[in-house]
Amino acid sequence: MKKRTQSSSKGVSYVSRNFVKFCLLWIFSLSSLMIQAQDNQRISVDLRGESLESTLWYLQNRTKFIFMYATEDIANITDISVRAKNKTITEILDECLEGTNLTYEVSGTAIVIKKRKTNKITISGWIRDASGEALPGATVTVRGSKHGAIAGLDGHYTFNIPAQEGLILTYSFIGMEKKTVRYTGKKTINVTLNSSSTEIDEVVVTGYQNIQRRDLVGSITTVKAKDILMPSYTTIDQMLQGRVAGMIVTNTSSRVGTAPKIQIRGTSTLLGNQDPLWVVDGIIQEDPLELNASSLMTEDLKNIIGNQISWLNPADIESISILKDASATAIYGSKASNGVIEITTKKNTTDRLSVNYTSNFVMGTRPNYGQFNYMNSKERVLFSQEAFNWGTPYGTEPIKQIYTYEGLLNMYLSHDISSEDFLAQRNVLETQNTDWFKLLTRRSFSHNHNISVSGGTNKYSYAASMGYSNSEGQEIGNDSERMTGRVAITIRPVQKLTINATINGSVSTNNGFAGGVNPMGYATTTNRSIDPDAYYQMKASYPYNSGVKSLSYNFVNERNNSGSKSKSSFMSASLDLKWNILDWLTYQFTGGYSNNNSTNEAWETEQTFYIAETYRGYDFNSVSPNSKEFGAALLPFGGELFTNNAQQYSYNIQNKLQFSKAFNNENRINALVGMELRSSTNKGVSNTVWGYAPDRGEVITLPTTPQAFTPITGSKNEGWGLLKKIYDGGWRKVNTTDNYLSVFATLAYSLKNRYVVNANIRNDASNRFGQDANHRIDPTYSFGFSWRASEEDFMKKYVKWITTLNFRGTYGIQGNAVTRISPDLILNQGKVANLYNRYQSTISQIPNPNLSWERTKSWNFGVDLELFSMFYMNLEYYTRRSNAIVELELPYEYGITSMKRNGGIIHNRGIEYTLTFTPIQKRDYALSVSLNASKNWNEGGHTDIDVNAASFLSGRSDIVLKEGYPLSSFWSYSFAGLDGKTGEALFNLLDIPEEERSRQIDPTTYLVYSGQKDPYFTGGLSLSFRYKSLTLNTSFSLLLGNKKRLPSPYEQFASSYYMPDPYTNINRDLLNRWKEPGDEAHTIIPSLPKAGMAYIELPNNENVYSIPLWEQSDAMVVSGSFLRCRNIGLSWQMKREWCEKIYMKNLSLNFNMDNIFVIASKRFNGFDPEVSNSVLPRNYSLGINIGF
Repeated sequence: MKKRTQSSSKGVSYVSRNFVKFCLLWIFSLSSLMIQAQDNQRISVDLRGESLESTLWYLQNRTKFIFMYATEDIANITDISVRAKNKTITEILDECLEGTNLTYEVSGTAIVIKKRKTNKITISGWIRDASGEALPGATVTVRGSKHGAIAGLDGHYTFNIPAQEGLILTYSFIGMEKKTVRYTGKKTINVTLNSSSTEIDEVVVTGYQNIQRRDLVGSITTVKAKDILMPSYTTIDQMLQGRVAGMIVTNTSSRVGTAPKIQIRGTSTLLGNQDPLWVVDGIIQEDPLELNASSLMTEDLKNIIGNQISWLNPADIESISILKDASATAIYGSKASNGVIEITTKKNTTDRLSVNYTSNFVMGTRPNYGQFNYMNSKERVLFSQEAFNWGTPYGTEPIKQIYTYEGLLNMYLSHDISSEDFLAQRNVLETQNTDWFKLLTRRSFSHNHNISVSGGTNKYSYAASMGYSNSEGQEIGNDSERMTGRVAITIRPVQKLTINATINGSVSTNNGFAGGVNPMGYATTTNRSIDPDAYYQMKASYPYNSGVKSLSYNFVNERNNSGSKSKSSFMSASLDLKWNILDWLTYQFTGGYSNNNSTNEAWETEQTFYIAETYRGYDFNSVSPNSKEFGAALLPFGGELFTNNAQQYSYNIQNKLQFSKAFNNENRINALVGMELRSSTNKGVSNTVWGYAPDRGEVITLPTTPQAFTPITGSKNEGWGLLKKIYDGGWRKVNTTDNYLSVFATLAYSLKNRYVVNANIRNDASNRFGQDANHRIDPTYSFGFSWRASEEDFMKKYVKWITTLNFRGTYGIQGNAVTRISPDLILNQGKVANLYNRYQSTISQIPNPNLSWERTKSWNFGVDLELFSMFYMNLEYYTRRSNAIVELELPYEYGITSMKRNGGIIHNRGIEYTLTFTPIQKRDYALSVSLNASKNWNEGGHTDIDVNAASFLSGRSDIVLKEGYPLSSFWSYSFAGLDGKTGEALFNLLDIPEEERSRQIDPTTYLVYSGQKDPYFTGGLSLSFRYKSLTLNTSFSLLLGNKKRLPSPYEQFASSYYMPDPYTNINRDLLNRWKEPGDEAHTIIPSLPKAGMAYIELPNNENVYSIPLWEQSDAMVVSGSFLRCRNIGLSWQMKREWCEKIYMKNLSLNFNMDNIFVIASKRFNGFDPEVSNSVLPRNYSLGINIGF
């Protein structure tokens, strides 16, 4: 029993031990299975742009693992993006830690993140853009570490990092697409970055240096040329309207070849050039050639010569930057006080050979009478009859002729025709209704073609382009033709040296009209009762024959026998040499030379009315050579020819040394010092010859000799000025040179990519003030600071939806040397004075030793805000105060009427707002919106210049009219309604006591302020919608705040009293004039003038009729504000795979409509508020772009 018991005891012990072992084994196995189960647990993760720490917390909360790590090891790993579905924890960790210097170890439910133990490796190379240009300041970082480097001025980088597998390098540069490269063991990695379509506007390439926008604090707006191109226009300045906040672009004419007026942030000068400075690829463009002529015949010629960039083909432009505040423009010195428009042309590519062809065909509408408010034939005849019955006086007796109602009536009253003939011809006049628009205008048509070739390697690259454009304007006889060419070569003989050479050329021809020949003006103001083939009699006079009262006139004959032409050839060459001495130090030489030649001419032949009235006194070939009229003719044969040959050549030499270096990835310095030498010479020879016969081989027939000249009435001295002009000749020569020597420096310091300080200084020395050492040098300087608040840690942590938040502030002082104004005595040495037989000289300007540069002080404050990487907003406030040169009237005894002096205070301040956002961004469709708006307050300071009433009424902008008012202000008489008995206009404020009336009275005591002629608010809206391969674009421009004086319905009345000439048309508004008592309740148009009208005595003791006062009253003031739909365009882009099948790189088609509509005051009655008595044509274009 014991044994058993004993035996039994042993058995129990054995069983217990095995049971324990079994339990332990079972627990261990279960634990292992649990751990293995956890390790094999599959989860799904979708994280974007998270830090590694937040990623680990995310995984820990969704599994039973606990992560352990050193905070400093993972602090800099902030861009983790992982998208996993049903993956294990180890698979997810492998993906998260790929390319970092970290590894992990699993211990049960604990996972330890730790650094790898590796050796150091060295990686180096260069970073460039697609054109092969170095990208100084570009960064390269190692994903998941603090390691990285910044490229030097030559684009080269080098750094040491721990060796590890799966290294991922990220290359980035502001305005470029990021590029990631997996390290494969190569020690040299060269990278080319491509421009980012969404961030290109973040890149600023100034004429003097390439610098990242984040290191600039100035006010700069950049637009891409491809976003604003409009096929209807041939120059880029015409395409900028409504595109940039703070910049006003106003069309001045619908005629081909005319340049628009551009203002940036108001006006800072009164007598100087108010246009902005144009800069192309760092080379300042000089002002256009001057036309040294002031005769009536050359009026139109001045409008078609063009401006500083007429030679530049828009297809060659990459981007346009508008520099607005002192910090941005100070580097350009004294010529930049009105702002700078900087153009960057397209760069060479280092890609394979690329050929691109673009062609556009544009057709515009023809104007018609439905757009204007003028009488038809029947209305015009009825009006003349009513005026005759009312008793409206004629200045001279109407000429007897059958082509006008007044002439026909005079023939009837003189019994030259019967009543039957009178009524029959009157019926002809009433039904004539000549369509002058159809005869004198046409549908405008233009076509332009551009072909470009580019290619190269990293050692060299090239680009060449040619362009041709031909435009036929609305008016028959107005057309232009232009050919452009460009060649650019880039050579990199060694790694540290880059040489860029560019040659531009342009040849253009513009055809216009002689002075006094205006097809649009004639079509709108000529009586439609006149037969278009008739040579009707027009009032005329001739100083040597008082019997001349009228001469024959036919507009088509005038147009066909007169004209103007401008031919110009432009050539420029530039050389840019960049030597990267060290990684952080670069020397750059830039040299530019340009030559602009212009040949201009205007002519009137012997068959024109102008020659007949001015030099002959009779119609051509209407008298015999033996007649008295022939002997009294100064120019019996031939006409007049004006010629002008002008040449402008200029050179620009720049030497610059640029320093760019980053320290510890927190301090970055960009500095530049340089010297610029600039010179511009204008030479011109103009001449007028008489006796010109273009239809006879362009021969010259001499005028009548003084001995043979025999006036019919009066003496030779009666028209001595005219006689002297012919016999003395019209030859003139001009030779002027402007020289500038400048030194400049810039500094941009960035701390932690958050705090940026800018400083710019430039000294200009000009020969305009060469006699005064104190005024010879003009220092221009600016300071600026910005705080990139979005880079602060608290912003990144708590306000992630604010992508960018940047505050900026700048201050600067700029000078401006007004061309053709000097502190010295200017004496014009003239010809021999016939009265004294001695040389004569005239004083052009008396000396003023205190005259100095104009000065402008500017402040600018700005905020840049970007939300959700989608909405970009910019808000700026600025203030500018200028001490401008003014013209002071002098007493008669000085021998000159005025002198120039400093003292014209001009104050500008304004607000600008820009918004760009993309509310929809999908693969197949997208919508983007761009909006800008600006408001400028402009006012003049104290003035002690006496201003007469005429200046207040016209709104002179070359003087300060009244302190506290805008420069373009104008005043009006205060209209008080119409007299119920006579229909004459009544006015307020004219009843001033007799003792207070005088010629020196302040005109504003009896005039009322009407507003300013220049708009103070501008805006623009651009919309772009893309659906697959189709893109729809539209743009609008808005100008508000300006006032205009409407054209008077009485403007054709001589002295606003006498009936207009019978051959002129009249505004239809006069049909609604006051005719009888009671009409004053529904019209503001006074009754027709009549004999015996009383004068109105003004407070300045002038006596005038009421109608001239009404024309300049507030009743005729209207808002000049307008909203214009500038463009609607539809483009189609062929898919790349389709293009490849037909061996093309790209193919696109586009259709555009320009000047679709304009919304303005209905009181304009069809006239365009922007171009006054005309309209801008609506244009339709079709274009194609092909790339190979």
